Amino acid sequence: MAKAGWSQIDSTPPLGLPMGGRGPRFSPGTEILDPLVAQAVVLEDGSGERTLWLSIDMIGMAWPQTSGFRQELSAMTGIAFEAIVINFSHTHSGPMSGFEGYATTKAKPADLTAYEDDLIQRCVKMSIDAVQRLQDVSVRVCHGSSAIGINRRRPDAEGVMGMGPNPEGLCNPDLWILDVQAHSGDGRCVLFSHGCHPVMVYGFSWQGISADWPGVCRGHLAQHLDGDVHAQFIQGLAGNVRPRQLADLAAGTFRVSEPDDYRATGRQIAEDAMATLDDEGEVLDLDLASVSDFAMAPKDHSRLPDLSHWESLARGENELEQNLGEYWRDRLGAGIPPVKFLPWNVGLIRLAQGHQIAWLANEVLAEWLPLLREWLQDPKLIAWGYCQDGRNYMPTDELISEGGYEVDRANTYSKNGPGPVAMGINEAVQRTYLAMAKRLD
Repeated sequence: MAKAGWSQIDSTPPLGLPMGGRGPRFSPGTEILDPLVAQAVVLEDGSGERTLWLSIDMIGMAWPQTSGFRQELSAMTGIAFEAIVINFSHTHSGPMSGFEGYATTKAKPADLTAYEDDLIQRCVKMSIDAVQRLQDVSVRVCHGSSAIGINRRRPDAEGVMGMGPNPEGLCNPDLWILDVQAHSGDGRCVLFSHGCHPVMVYGFSWQGISADWPGVCRGHLAQHLDGDVHAQFIQGLAGNVRPRQLADLAAGTFRVSEPDDYRATGRQIAEDAMATLDDEGEVLDLDLASVSDFAMAPKDHSRLPDLSHWESLARGENELEQNLGEYWRDRLGAGIPPVKFLPWNVGLIRLAQGHQIAWLANEVLAEWLPLLREWLQDPKLIAWGYCQDGRNYMPTDELISEGGYEVDRANTYSKNGPGPVAMGINEAVQRTYLAMAKRLD
């Protein structure tokens, strides 16, 4: 008999904290447009095996934080470390979490540390609460689709890769839903996953706190589905996918957002989710197993700027460039090179026979899903990004030669930069996942 329990807390930060999604740039939040939440769900199969999934409205913590966080969750719940997944919605209108991973010499603000420490402890309590609420349930999986996103890597007339809506680029339409219904009462947990950046609110409110379109979708589902519904979002492979609502295809750009845009996108995917739930789906007999490992992603140091480049940035007046210049000037000047490999935390969860979830840390580009499905010979495989760590864009070999923001420029913002990921990343990931699949069996 399957069991499940779920819980939720408000995670809205106090005003004045630096906002996430701005790089290492200090921009304080000054107004709350809508609340942020943290959510937890625990699944248990007939043999007592469990998995715990947390969803948090923030840009994404760094591995040093989440590893300790997960260790405490494991100690308090008895759930195995590798069976615990912390997923970040990646809203760009939440707090600047993951500060430890930014390339900056500035000290982490004390009030940001206090917020995160308090949130982690409340999330531990939330997870314990979810375990204590375990009850008999039926579990159904439904596969649908949504068209809220569009690929954002667009080459210009000269073939230089920039950022703009590209209808020819890959954008996974997959909308995956796990419908968990209590046998007693009307309790219901609806877990939904799709890959698309929540980057709409800061276009019209740079300093406004908001869950962006995932929050609108959660609210719409809770309001329009029957019973007491816990709607929980798990972000997918959104590294190079932005909301289609803002795409100006004629101009080849994304227009500036307005308040109605994120609400419209949230309602659209909620309607897609409800249509998916109307399908029969497939009832699952839970048979849980979880494995995780690190794929050692190689880094390319062949074209790194020299020390004078960073010294020049450090002398500039732009806050973002100053931060980057000071950090890499001091680090390289001290004789400490950029990392040679990026240990990329990845995992595999078996829900039931024939139903697997691949989770990956960092900002994973959409092109990884068809590769993972091919390597694991699983056309129904679903994948989550932004798990355990929300930094570092992860392109495939096929995209590295194209260049562009996700391949090169974004890396300078991270302590794992400034060089791009090197060719050979596909082989590293394939080898790691095939080894995990054997362990899972």
